Amino acid sequence: MKGLSIFIVIILAVVVVLFLGWARAPDMLANNFSKKLGVSVSIDSLGIGLKHINVDEMEIGNPRGYSMPKAFSSKEIEVKAPLTRYLDDKIIIDEINVNDIYLGLEFDSTSGSDGNWKIILSNYNREGHLDEKKSKKSVLIRRLVLSNITTDIMFHENGGKVKRLPNIDKIVLRDISTEGGTASDQLMSSILGQMIKSVFVQQNLSQFLKGLGDPAKAVDSFLSPFKGIFNALPKPETDSQKERIA
Repeated sequence: MKGLSIFIVIILAVVVVLFLGWARAPDMLANNFSKKLGVSVSIDSLGIGLKHINVDEMEIGNPRGYSMPKAFSSKEIEVKAPLTRYLDDKIIIDEINVNDIYLGLEFDSTSGSDGNWKIILSNYNREGHLDEKKSKKSVLIRRLVLSNITTDIMFHENGGKVKRLPNIDKIVLRDISTEGGTASDQLMSSILGQMIKSVFVQQNLSQFLKGLGDPAKAVDSFLSPFKGIFNALPKPETDSQKERIA
């Protein structure tokens, strides 16, 4: 009887430890991203199923000295892939859906790309390389869907007035590959990097930034901190592909 009581106590203790550990999972993931990006990061909740992972209410703050309340937020990030694939060296993700996105772009001036996101991406480039040496894993995202993107842009030299750009209903990209670093870091690199690159092009942000020359080169310059991470250019989804998926 005494042995049974001890066994029950041990089981309860294990359950409590697992529960407390899981309850801290969103904060642990947010703290990891915060360390890499050099800004505050918060995640409301984290859900894991056999074939998907959900990250709800994620928010990325701004570097010190910038006035927008945040640089990024999303209502939901859904990563679709069987959990067993994360054990592979070459991880294949079927689809990632990022819903209800807010992107805050804050520039020091209109004469260059210096601003909040250049600092955030540069922080990642510096901190992320430390983990790249520890992992040989690669990640391939078959389909990345960015939905309902709200974008604000602001230039300090113009008195700090925020301009709301036209809403982007959806951006769909295919076959995005990365390598080096943990799977979570590679997924975040893909989401942030491709989101900024796509918004930069669709909103024609080079029209606001003088002296950057060729728009294509302007995008590459802005995303230069991710240069060592991206292996392949994503392919925009064609109409025929959309019809097959629908």
